[in-house]
Amino acid sequence: MDVRLSTDPGTAKSIEPAQAVLAEVTCSWRDDDNALEQITAVLVHAGRNMLVFEASDTRRSLPPVGTSMLVTGDIAPVTGRLAEEGRAGRFLISVGERPVRSVLRLRVSLPGTLRCETLPEPVTVEIVDLTTGGARIRGVELAIASQVAFEFTPPGRDAPVTVRARVVHSSKQAVEPWIGVVFRLVAMRGGRQAEPVGSS
Repeated sequence: MDVRLSTDPGTAKSIEPAQAVLAEVTCSWRDDDNALEQITAVLVHAGRNMLVFEASDTRRSLPPVGTSMLVTGDIAPVTGRLAEEGRAGRFLISVGERPVRSVLRLRVSLPGTLRCETLPEPVTVEIVDLTTGGARIRGVELAIASQVAFEFTPPGRDAPVTVRARVVHSSKQAVEPWIGVVFRLVAMRGGRQAEPVGSS
């Protein structure tokens, strides 16, 4: 199946909110390896340039904010970008000119050491995406909501930082396992609080 993703400012106008709400849909996107990913959801709100969905399985992971997505099912096909992820499986897709919340994202390749209660010993990992609020870490697979601590040296710094984080995304038996985490606490050695990771 070849999913071609584009953004058409007029697609949202084809949805009648009263008829579309509670429509069951499939949201599709391509991951970093160009593999097709999908999630089933229900449309709970339709606005002029945005759609709010609730995932049928709240345990399923969503792609990073800004990812192009194709929506098909009980409504006319719609293309847009993931704009925000909320609670209880809800997420917002922007269509047309609605701005997507932007976050400083650095593509990096940084070695690190990760610890978790469910791991028998520390694991050597690679940080491959870094923002001021989280990271994608390659080399380990953990359950969503797991609490982790890892140490690495951010770009432009000489001293390592220790980060406490919560797992919010996880690969599923991938050849190269990875997790996505949200930072809870970032501290430099010596107990000093660091500036946001990835900031200049």
